[in-house]
Amino acid sequence: MFLSKAARKALRFAPLFLLMARAGLRLGEALALQWQDVDFRAREIRVARAFSEGEIETPNAGHGRTVDMSQQLTQALLVLQAERRTETLRRGWREVPAWVFCSLEGTPLDEANVRRAFNAALKEAALPLHFNLHGLRHTFASLLLQDGVSPAYVQRQLGHASIQLTVDTYGKWLPMGNKSAVDRLDFPGSATESEQSGSNRGSHTRGQRGKSQKRLEPALGLEPRTC
Repeated sequence: MFLSKAARKALRFAPLFLLMARAGLRLGEALALQWQDVDFRAREIRVARAFSEGEIETPNAGHGRTVDMSQQLTQALLVLQAERRTETLRRGWREVPAWVFCSLEGTPLDEANVRRAFNAALKEAALPLHFNLHGLRHTFASLLLQDGVSPAYVQRQLGHASIQLTVDTYGKWLPMGNKSAVDRLDFPGSATESEQSGSNRGSHTRGQRGKSQKRLEPALGLEPRTC
């Protein structure tokens, strides 16, 4: 809901919000992203730098990382790149700005303007203004873990210094019960009774997972600030 509202109310900033929600970048990392960091063929982004109080520095962990892009994000950035080339000609810029997300002058976006655009999108979506941009990253991690994705993968995507930090921060979204896993020790190489029973409940389980995700999706970007 929030992302669709942002696409209407804050058009220039919508791809930035989508990036944070689909790749888990911090705001400073997203603002410092350059086109040379984006590998469309591999669907990967190299997070090599970050803005902090107007200065370029390395990301929080002290080194860069490579993150995966979803299909939706890849397509959105391809469209943005094509639009940027057209904008370059229209505005008479000498070359396409290096920054993926830039101002009308071709410079990196100002963080204060980004936050104002985010708040405008919140109002458009009739959501409380105390929610913040960092919640996009938090919701990204929460949805992945809720869907059973490995905490190690989420750690690499987020750029956490340790997996302990990831588990401590997002542990409540980790699946805690899995009887079929221990049952497989009793019946190596064959489906267990739990799994057979589970297959009969598959549609119900998927429905329950869908409901869980729906509880989070409307709140996209609305989770409390973490790391």
